[in-house]
Amino acid sequence: MNKKLSPLLCILRLCSSASFMIPQHRTALSISQYHSSTTRQFSSDQNDQIVTVSLETSSGTKELQIQKGEILRSAMLRRGSSPHNGRARLINCRGLGTCGTCAVEIESSDNNNSGGGAVEPNERNTKENIRLNFPPHGSSDQSTNLRLACQVQVMDDITIRKRTGFWGQDTTSELAEEYDAELWFGELEYVLDNKSPPREEE
Repeated sequence: MNKKLSPLLCILRLCSSASFMIPQHRTALSISQYHSSTTRQFSSDQNDQIVTVSLETSSGTKELQIQKGEILRSAMLRRGSSPHNGRARLINCRGLGTCGTCAVEIESSDNNNSGGGAVEPNERNTKENIRLNFPPHGSSDQSTNLRLACQVQVMDDITIRKRTGFWGQDTTSELAEEYDAELWFGELEYVLDNKSPPREEE
């Protein structure tokens, strides 16, 4: 055997033997720590996908935990709260953006108008601009925070206020009462919602 290789072979043999001398509890501990870290990361990722909608009505404030990216109207209905007042729960466009009955005032957690970056789109889209500038909406004292719940995706914590009137068009400080969701057409209530993420198992 080449004498120059002998020291190298000795080192390799020592390393190989030493690997069997590592205490088993050390290895088990590392695996346990790995799984614990992975679980914490998974839980953290799940929590990052949950946002809070604080619904303010004359009945008080109600918090809804929803998935990030959900259309506001769909998210509210699926959790038992209606973005529509009274009979508008039946007589509405089901998310087409033409009736204007799901109009709500939106503020982000840092009080930015129209939700700031907490909703997408950040500003009224074409449907909102048309409908919210058409009677009974469109008055000169209309809130700049007024948006259509069927047109916005919730990306962060927000506070919403529902005003009185069939269309939620009242411009006074009076808040509407809270109305429970009524799903007259079942899952067809969301047939026009092609933006919300897939529903998680509950």
